[in-house]
Amino acid sequence: MAKVEILTGAERQRRWSAEQKLSILQEAFGPDGSVSVVARRHDMLPQQIYAWRKKFSPPK
Repeated sequence: MAKVEILTGAERQRRWSAEQKLSILQEAFGPDGSVSVVARRHDMLPQQIYAWRKKFSPPK
């Protein structure tokens, strides 16, 4: 029998709107921004912020 893990609380998958993502990106990469501080404030991993930056960056 397979083991099933139920995620609750902060471990759950969250949905962020495009506006929320852009707001967090501006906060993290603004003049006084810090990715790690912003990630902690929003209870997320810094890698997620970098992934969003890559997603919203114009193609090269």
